Amino acid sequence: MISENAKRFFENYLGKKSSEFVTLAQSGSARVNFWAQSDNRKYIITYNENIQENESFFYYSEIFSALHLNTPTIFTISEDRKIYVQEFLGETTLSEVIAKEGLSSNVKSLVQQTLEKLYQLQILTQNKIDYSKTFEYEKYDDLPVTHDLYYFKNFVADVLELEYHKSSLLKEFKKIVLLIENLEPKGLMIRDFQARNIMVNNDNNVSFIDYQSAMYGPLMYDVISFLFQAKANFPENFKNEMLDFYIQQFENLETQHQLKNSVKPIQLMRFLQVLGAYGFRGLIQRKQHFIASIEKGIENITEFAQTWEDIKGYPELEKVIHQLSLEKTKLKIKEILNT
Repeated sequence: MISENAKRFFENYLGKKSSEFVTLAQSGSARVNFWAQSDNRKYIITYNENIQENESFFYYSEIFSALHLNTPTIFTISEDRKIYVQEFLGETTLSEVIAKEGLSSNVKSLVQQTLEKLYQLQILTQNKIDYSKTFEYEKYDDLPVTHDLYYFKNFVADVLELEYHKSSLLKEFKKIVLLIENLEPKGLMIRDFQARNIMVNNDNNVSFIDYQSAMYGPLMYDVISFLFQAKANFPENFKNEMLDFYIQQFENLETQHQLKNSVKPIQLMRFLQVLGAYGFRGLIQRKQHFIASIEKGIENITEFAQTWEDIKGYPELEKVIHQLSLEKTKLKIKEILNT
């Protein structure tokens, strides 16, 4: 029924029949995307019941298009605001290119291009966004940070029955909230900025999709999300090289210093949040893509905790992270997935 409605809407917009109309595989969201073709031109048609999420996507898309950024143009929107036709930006995600090629010279070039275009987006959107129009949160302050920390606690620590002292851990969470809230510089933060949300076209140009959850937050957040995503598994020296490349785009030395100081706190937050998502989507909802990432997510946060000096200021959290790599935790994960 959804497919029929989307196809009818698309063909009414075109004024003719489409030569192809295919449902695309869903990932973590409830949105349904379709790929269509007419007269050798390709389109993406999206159906989403969540109108508030759609409105946020439309708002950002309009601003980004006016600024000539590398994001999709929205061609038409249904009256009920649930179906829209958008620009087709390529057959392949950057995630697929990385999976196929590893760290090839082409992948290195695409990663660098991504960081250049992210920087342009962050700079050009300064003072252009009305954050009251955002989908979930206006800014990355105590509400979303606390939510992300509890996501990890509820869907990883509690589901895996890890041991911790409740009030001690929650007090440490409050300290982390303050740490993150004080990070600079701030601006547009896409939030779910990773290779599977970046399209690569036939000319090897990258484009950004899935930015409806963007908010006001630390600029370093998206850089860390992208470079340290579990699935890409970039080598440490390449991640550091690309971090330096991104930071050097800012001419102001004070800004460069602030960005360097925000790397570790954002890594901590992102690793915890992502692992929480793997716990919920994988251990609870049993989605294969997320189940496959749990091991790497645990590895990321464990290695980070072993190398970040300041983790000593959060002993209860350190204790929880340490338990993630124990044999009994691995057995617990297997037990959950086999029931």
